Amino acid sequence: LQASDKRKALEETMALSTQSLASVTYQVSSLATAFLRLLDLQAAELRKVEADVSCVAQRVDIHKEKVSRREIGSLTVSKRFPSYQKIMAPPSQPCLEPYYRKPLNFSVLDDIGHGIKDHSTQLSRTGTLARKGTKSAAQAAGTLGRSTRVPEPIQPPVVPEGKLSAASSTSSLVSVRYGHCLGLGGESPGQPLWGLHVASAPYGAISSPMDLVGGFAAPDDLEPPPPPPPALPNFEDLALPPPPITEDPPWAPESYLEKVVALYPYTQQKDKELSFQPGALLFVTRRYSDGWCEGVMGEEAGFFPGNYVEPC
Repeated sequence: LQASDKRKALEETMALSTQSLASVTYQVSSLATAFLRLLDLQAAELRKVEADVSCVAQRVDIHKEKVSRREIGSLTVSKRFPSYQKIMAPPSQPCLEPYYRKPLNFSVLDDIGHGIKDHSTQLSRTGTLARKGTKSAAQAAGTLGRSTRVPEPIQPPVVPEGKLSAASSTSSLVSVRYGHCLGLGGESPGQPLWGLHVASAPYGAISSPMDLVGGFAAPDDLEPPPPPPPALPNFEDLALPPPPITEDPPWAPESYLEKVVALYPYTQQKDKELSFQPGALLFVTRRYSDGWCEGVMGEEAGFFPGNYVEPC
């Protein structure tokens, strides 16, 4: 205020004010920087403390899991596995036999079970010969006839009560029993034995088993015939099998494994194979493990499948 040059004094005052404001600004800036650094350090410390707390929480959870598993294990019973012998491989591989088709034996189960029980050989009270056994046997066993129609049964002769002699009853029983043994069950109830017509005999006539069979007496130890094959719907279309061959043909080899008969037709697929029809006779000279056979048929040698033939 006392300066002579007021302009110059004002400029010096403005410079000092600017310098003081700049120093204050610098101090405020340094203070703000220090405060921000303090906040960053505080956040880092908080993150570290949070990590320590989470680690402690994980350790607590692990300890609780261990304690709970230990308590559960104390309530259970330990399972002990028995010691078994170790499976050792065989020192040498077993020898495998070559496959060959075995013939089917259809009479293996013939002796199993029981046959038809016949209680009809006794005389009825009225003096008639009961034919229930023949009828039941005819119903149980199938017949190989040309017609499936069952004829009406023939009424047997009636013998008055009191006039039947011992010889007549004995011969009648033998004839009925022998008729069952010879397979009367396979015939119709009203048909006589082997298609013969048996007329009604008078009271005094006696029919013996010699007359029924045809003049030959049946032995006591005669075994019953085998059961007939199942009934087929149509028998006229079936071809009869060829008659059995007793002697080997001239073209048969000197040595062979077995003699077989073809069951199905086969046409050769290669040059060295044989073609044959059902019923053809073949001689097997060698069998292979894959099911094929080598043999001779009609002076021709070749290969053929083993499942198309059967032993004769």
